Amino acid sequence: MRMYALATESLHVLFSQSPFESARRALRKAAYTLRTGYWHSGERACPDFPEENFVNHLKAYRFASQFCSNKKILDIGCGTGYGTSVLAQSAVSAVGIDISRQAVRYARKRYLGTNVQFLQMNAESLAFPDGSFDFIISSENFEHLHDQRANLREISRVLKDGGLLLLATPNHEMFLEIDTPYHTHELIYEEFQQVVQEFFSECLISENLLDPPTEEGRRMKKGRQERDAFGVNLSRDPVLWGDPVDTTWLSNTHSFFCFARSPRRPNPHGGQEA
Repeated sequence: MRMYALATESLHVLFSQSPFESARRALRKAAYTLRTGYWHSGERACPDFPEENFVNHLKAYRFASQFCSNKKILDIGCGTGYGTSVLAQSAVSAVGIDISRQAVRYARKRYLGTNVQFLQMNAESLAFPDGSFDFIISSENFEHLHDQRANLREISRVLKDGGLLLLATPNHEMFLEIDTPYHTHELIYEEFQQVVQEFFSECLISENLLDPPTEEGRRMKKGRQERDAFGVNLSRDPVLWGDPVDTTWLSNTHSFFCFARSPRRPNPHGGQEA
């Protein structure tokens, strides 16, 4: 949904706005940056720009909040921190990390609390002790990483044995005709499942609520499902490993939601435990 929102906004600017209106929007955006120190690119969701992109990202965090009660939470790629703040409302503690200094600075100014913290950090090298968190969420960040395996390796290390990971990332079938310089790699279902299973003994992937918008995307989806490569449908059967799931805020229209547990610990000789 992120890329659709960006494409829609770009077309609106191109065809619907006069040069005067475009200039006014640019000036307003520049004034906002001078006032807050944060430049809004449109790729990162921000509560001060509550467009469709932000609304859909917020739904993902509200959905995830059901897994946070009395837990220690890590939000990887927290951006401007609005989602971390949502999770902190029911968590024992919530830590949001992001590689962007601007985004972290914004989050620290905007969201204050005794149980919430924001740190500038690389998702591929987490500066936390082993087994630090009960629940880890990475929402629309995985596709930005240069070393996705390094990120999963670190997540498996800092997640507790009984912990849960929710990893949301765009399904490549949905974005075949949309290119973005921000994404390093979007995964197809089987590729996503394989890489997660390298680091977790158990994983379930929730299928998108919408079908691919292109003929080629629909062909790809049909082909993999004919190979029995398809995920769970939480809207029809809201259960994960026998536990009920509240789908009130479920809105994975264009992204896979992957749930993983039972981390495979790194062993001293390299690789992951079986």
